[in-house]
Amino acid sequence: MSESEPQAGQEAGGELEGRSFTGQSVRRFEDRRILTGEAEYIHDVTPPNCLEMAIVRSVHAHAEVVDVDTSAAEDHPDCELVLTIDDLKESYNPQPCGLEGYEEWSLADGKARFVGEPIAVVVAADRYLAEDMADLVDVTYETLDPVVDGMAAREADTLVHEDAGSNVADNVRLTFGDPDGAFADADRVVEGTYEWGRVSGVPLETAGVVAQYDEDGDSFHIDCNIQLHTLVDDTVYETLGRPADRVELNVPADVGGSFGTKIAIHRYCNLASMAAEQLGRPVKFVEDRIENLQGGDMHCSERTYEMRLACDDDGTMRGLDVWFVDDFGAWPHYPVNQVLKPLSVLTNAYAIDDVAYEYDLVLTNKTAQTAYRGFGVDPHQYALEMLVDDAARELGIDPTEFRRRNLVTPDQLPYRIPSGNIYDSGDYPGAMDRMGEILDENERCEGGLLDPEVVEERREEGFYRGTQTAVLIEPGVSGSDWTDRQRTDDETLANRTREDVAELPEHLRAEVKPDGTVLAWLATDSSGQGHQTLVAQLLADELGLLPSDIEVDYLDSVEAPTEYGSAASRMAVMLSGASVGVGERLRENLAALAADHWGVEREAVDYRDGRVELGGIDDALSLADLAALDDEGRTRVSYDYEHPATDFPEFDDALTSKYPVYPTAAYAVNAPIVEVDVETGEVEVLKFYTLRDCGTMLNPMIVEGQAHGGIAQGLGAALMEEFGYDQDSGQPQAITMFDYLLPSTKNMPDIEMEHTVHPSPFTETGAKGVGEGGMIDAPAAIACSINDALEPLGVTADRLPFTAHRARKRLREAEE
Repeated sequence: MSESEPQAGQEAGGELEGRSFTGQSVRRFEDRRILTGEAEYIHDVTPPNCLEMAIVRSVHAHAEVVDVDTSAAEDHPDCELVLTIDDLKESYNPQPCGLEGYEEWSLADGKARFVGEPIAVVVAADRYLAEDMADLVDVTYETLDPVVDGMAAREADTLVHEDAGSNVADNVRLTFGDPDGAFADADRVVEGTYEWGRVSGVPLETAGVVAQYDEDGDSFHIDCNIQLHTLVDDTVYETLGRPADRVELNVPADVGGSFGTKIAIHRYCNLASMAAEQLGRPVKFVEDRIENLQGGDMHCSERTYEMRLACDDDGTMRGLDVWFVDDFGAWPHYPVNQVLKPLSVLTNAYAIDDVAYEYDLVLTNKTAQTAYRGFGVDPHQYALEMLVDDAARELGIDPTEFRRRNLVTPDQLPYRIPSGNIYDSGDYPGAMDRMGEILDENERCEGGLLDPEVVEERREEGFYRGTQTAVLIEPGVSGSDWTDRQRTDDETLANRTREDVAELPEHLRAEVKPDGTVLAWLATDSSGQGHQTLVAQLLADELGLLPSDIEVDYLDSVEAPTEYGSAASRMAVMLSGASVGVGERLRENLAALAADHWGVEREAVDYRDGRVELGGIDDALSLADLAALDDEGRTRVSYDYEHPATDFPEFDDALTSKYPVYPTAAYAVNAPIVEVDVETGEVEVLKFYTLRDCGTMLNPMIVEGQAHGGIAQGLGAALMEEFGYDQDSGQPQAITMFDYLLPSTKNMPDIEMEHTVHPSPFTETGAKGVGEGGMIDAPAAIACSINDALEPLGVTADRLPFTAHRARKRLREAEE
C-alpha cells in the first residue's frame, strides 16, 4: 500500500503540484544537526560561573509541613543557597493558576499535596553537591489521609484544598438540542461506563532551565524548553513580579519532545530565576527521570465516563448523554479547556443532533495534570466508540454497519455539530468503504490475518483475533480567544459579537540577506515538528527560490509577540498562511524597490524566480542586488496571519460562546488487527491499517512521521502506559521506565498507511491540522478491535490501558 500518494479522486493541492516544493517530501533540515550531534539542548547550555539546583521534594501525598530545618545544609561550605517558602513570600508572587481561588506557590506553602511536590531548593557548584546538600534539609511532616480516587474524591470528607470547601473544582452541564426528548422518544437507551488511565508523553528530554539575572536592568534571561513560550510566559514574569519585557524566555531550536508536557514547567523557571537573582550568578536545573515521572506536573487525563446513547431499532442514533469525572491531581493548571475541548468533536463523525455534556473536575493528591497530545479528546473518542460498540451489539447490528448508517455524509459538509464547531471537508463513508476494500484485498483473503479459517484455528489454540473499522476525527487549529471566553461571565458573553473576538495571529518575519538568501524568524517554539523545514518549503515556493536558500530561526518571548504557539494541531495551517502572507509582502516590496531604482511605475516590473525583471531577464535585479540597494528596510517584512475561523460566518455561534472553535477536521479510518491470548491476557497488535485525510499534505514525509509517532503513543495508552497510584498512601507506582512501560520496536506493529486528500475550504493551502493525530485515534481503534476479537466471550475493553492483568480479570468474570 502506498504511504504517500493520495487516493484517486482528489489532487493534492492543485497548483502546489509540479515544481512546487510544498507538497513534496523534502527531508527535514533539522535532522542533520540532530543526527550529527550539532544540536544544542538545554542540557548543553552552561554559561560561565553557572551553579546548579536541586529540589527537596515531599515524600508524602498529603501532609502538613510542620518545619523545614535548613541549618545543616546552610552550614555546609559547599552550599551556595537554600530557598524555602518563607524566602519566596518575601520577594515574589504565587504562580498563576487555571481556576480562581487556588493560590499555588512555586514551593509548598504549609502543606504538601502530592508526592514529589517541591519543599525547598538547594544550590551548589554542581548537581552532585546540590543533591548532597538537599539530603541535609530536614523536613518535619504531620501526615494526613490522602485523596486518591477521583470518583470517591467527589464525596470525600478529606479535602485537598480546605478553603475550596470541596474536591470538585468545577462542574458544568451543557445541553444542545433536546436530549431529554430524544431519550424519551428513542426505541432503546444503551448505557456504559468506561475508564481512561493517566498517561503522558514522556519526552526523551526532561524539563530544563538556565536562569540568569541582570542586576543593572533588573531583568532575567531564561533559557528553557518550555512549550508555548510566548503564551505561557505570564506564569513566569507574574511570579517573579516583573513586567513581561524584563523576563526573556528563550527556547532553543531543538527540544527533545514535549507533546504538551512541557507547558507547565514554569515552576522550575521560577525557582531557578529566584535563585539566580539571590546569588547574582546563573543557575541551572534539569529534571532527572524520576523527578519527571513522579512529580513533574506532566501527567494528563484520568477519566471515568458514564455515557448513554439513545437509538432506534433501525440503527439510527438519536441522542447522546456524556458525564465524566476528570482527576486533575493537586492543582488545576489547564483545566477548563481540557474538559471542554471534546466539544469540538462532540459526536465524532456521527450525525446526532441532541446531546448533553457534563463533567466534574476533581482534585486529588497526585501530581497536577497538564496538556498532552490530544488534550482530552482521546478519552472522549475512546468512550464514545465503546458506547457505539455496546449499542450495536445490543441492537444486533454489525458494528461497522451501525457506524456507517450514522456517519455525516459528504453532501452535508461543511457540517455544523451540535456544539457549534464545523467539520470542513471529507468523505467519511467513502473512507470507511475503502478500508473495507483494503481488508478484503489483503487480510480477509486466503492466508491473510483475517482469513476465517486462520481465525478459527487460532481460536482453537487460545488466541482470539479481530478488527473493527472506525472513523475518528482530529480537531485542528484551536484559537486563543477560547481561553478568554471560558473566563467570561454568561451575562457579558450574551452580549458578545464577532467584533469582540480577539484571536492571536501567527507572526512570521523575513529579510533578504546581502548574499541574496532569505532569513526568516518564527515566533513559535518547536519541539520536533519540522517547522523550519516547512517554512523553508513554503517560502521557497512563494519567492521562487530553493529551500536551501531559506534559513529559519526563532524569536524569544520578548522579541516575539504573544502567540498561541505550537499546540492543538495548529502549526501547519498557521505557518502556511503566514508564509504565503510574508511571501506576497516581500515580493511586492522588492518589486517596488526595483521600480524606484529604475525610475518606472510599479506595474512595469515583475517579480519572478528570485529576481525582479524589467522587460525580461536582460534587465533584472537579483535578491543580492536588491539587498545592496535597500536603505529603507524594504527587504525586511513581517506578517500576521489571522486564525482562519475569524473569516468565516459559519463559526459565528461558536466564536461568541464558550465552545471551542477548530476549523479543520482531519480524520483517520483505522482497522488495527489484534490478537488476544486468553490464557495470559496479552494483547498483540498484528498490523495497523490506517487511511488518513489531513487535507493538502504540505510535506508527506512529516505528515507520516507525525502519524507513526502518534499511533505509537496511542498504542501505549491503549495497552501498557499508566501512572498508577497506591490507593491507600497516594504513592506513585510508576517512577522509572521499569514501571511506566513504553512501546518499542518489539511491540510496535507494521503500520499500513494510505492517504485520501480533501483540502480544507477554510485554510490558505487546503491543509488541515495533523499534530495530534494517532494519539487521538489509535486508542479507540485498538479498543474497538479488542471488542471484536473477544466478542464471542462477551468481554470488552472498558478500561484503558487494557493490560494483561485487566484482560484476564475481565475474562475470568465472563467465565463466571
